[in-house]
Amino acid sequence: MSRKYLPAVLLIVALACCMACGCTSEATPADTTPVAGVSESAESLIVYCGAGLREPMDEVAQVYQEKTGTEIKYTYSGSAQLLSQIELLQEGDCYMPGAKSYIDSAAEKGFINSSKKTVYHALAIAVAPGNPKDITTLDDLTKDGVRVAIGEPTGPAVGKASKKMLEKAGYWEDIQGNIVVQSGTVNELMVYMNMDQTDAAIIWEDLLDNSDLVKVDIPVDEGFIKVIPIGTLSFSENPEGAQAFADFVSSDEGKAIFVKHGFETYPCAKYGDA
Repeated sequence: MSRKYLPAVLLIVALACCMACGCTSEATPADTTPVAGVSESAESLIVYCGAGLREPMDEVAQVYQEKTGTEIKYTYSGSAQLLSQIELLQEGDCYMPGAKSYIDSAAEKGFINSSKKTVYHALAIAVAPGNPKDITTLDDLTKDGVRVAIGEPTGPAVGKASKKMLEKAGYWEDIQGNIVVQSGTVNELMVYMNMDQTDAAIIWEDLLDNSDLVKVDIPVDEGFIKVIPIGTLSFSENPEGAQAFADFVSSDEGKAIFVKHGFETYPCAKYGDA
């Protein structure tokens, strides 16, 4: 064999071996996981769910499978990323983002059959134990030397809500020099705080209930409240099953699980009918 053909032959052989042993890589766009501790079942539903809802929704899935035998397979990610994934794949059964605006966007695209309001998100400031920077107000986030983390303003629900709140309060421009992190998901904000890479983070208050981080409440007149909905997807291959799961999530039994994890249920006397 001529030497000039040898590199091409070796490349073909290498590719053939790689394909045979299954070592080609496949990127996964988000965290798609069956709930831990729940066995495979004959029937399953795919649910796109905001990352900040993981703890209560994992428990919801466990209870729901015990009651019905239906396995819930979640894809957890930022609400905007999930909507892009839904638009690309056009498959799955339910969508539960961190804010109603994403359900509205999905409905405008023809992806939603029905939707229900379930619980509330309210923004709060997370600080380190002992509050070493003595942060008690939004204004304190603009002081020199305070490192601030927020959600990506054009990405997850927490980022959009944080920007709107800071703009409304008149702090958006002043805080820019202190922002050291803009995360893609709400859970990343917790990671940055726990790694001491930031002094404060604007986050959904319910995520702090089982955390060592300290919650600084934001007054209702300055704060930002988001209603969390769940919608059934128009291309579901099991629309009755999708609706049954959405009904359970928004039922008294489903909402009780959210309350246990620190959420306010809809409607809420504390915030009114947002």
